[in-house]
Amino acid sequence: MDKKSKESLIALPQVIGVGQGFKEIGGVTTGQKAILVLVNRKVPLDQLKKHQIVPETMDGLITDVIEVGNMKAYSVENPAVILLDYTERMRPAHPGVSIGHYRTTAGTFGAVVYDKKNGQALILSNNHVLANSSNGRDLRAKIGDSILQPGAIDSGRASENVIARLKKYVALNDYPRINNVDCALAQPLNDSWIAPEILGIGKVQAAVVAQVGMNVRKTGRTTGLTTGTIRAVNVTINIGYGSRRTLRFENQILTTNMSSGGDSGSLVMEENNKAVGLLFAGSDQATLLNPIQKVLDILNVSL
Repeated sequence: MDKKSKESLIALPQVIGVGQGFKEIGGVTTGQKAILVLVNRKVPLDQLKKHQIVPETMDGLITDVIEVGNMKAYSVENPAVILLDYTERMRPAHPGVSIGHYRTTAGTFGAVVYDKKNGQALILSNNHVLANSSNGRDLRAKIGDSILQPGAIDSGRASENVIARLKKYVALNDYPRINNVDCALAQPLNDSWIAPEILGIGKVQAAVVAQVGMNVRKTGRTTGLTTGTIRAVNVTINIGYGSRRTLRFENQILTTNMSSGGDSGSLVMEENNKAVGLLFAGSDQATLLNPIQKVLDILNVSL
């Protein structure tokens, strides 16, 4: 789909994004290729003016309007809704547990990755987990900042729970600038303080390209081990970052709902433990991922 077509759809009421997938009828996938038009909530046609209605076809493909709810970058909103094992201090810490920049609440330790320059083992998660949603100019975070495990909202304290220092992050840019990833790295203070096996899943085997219909799973700080299915790829979408920021992301992956606040940073894998994406946003109806290969490439690391 060309840029003009995307923008014309996203400009419509309630529309927050578009992607490529299959048409669904009654929640069941038909296998017919379609442009999925993502909306906060569906509105009856009789409540819309003619120019506000999603066209039945676009660029030679049928369209399908999918309700995805209020999509936003996850943060911990209800600390009582947790799985205790994932919010406790752990040494060595495994991917799946609570972690976060000392000025944030908490997210998830996604994976152990390795610097392509020197082989250093590093912690992978989101910018908004490890770098406080920084755009690189706002002083929200700086290289060398303390990373806590568990995160601050899970009783992580700078005096005794610093596991790593912020090593690198990709700036998050406000619209109209475009984002492709929400990712960051932290370097452990001691290599023996982290381990690569993801809780409940095991070791990551490799990276793989997402496919619509692929079954996936993750382990996260809040909801633990959950499963989902990829609904759309090549997703362009607007995501809320707090109450005052809206960020545009392109080339993302949309799955069924498999996460909640605090699961940001989780590594999402297919059934053979091949990494598909890095979880960073969602709602009570859907989950959004960065394609993992894009994350690895931009950070210059490997699994």
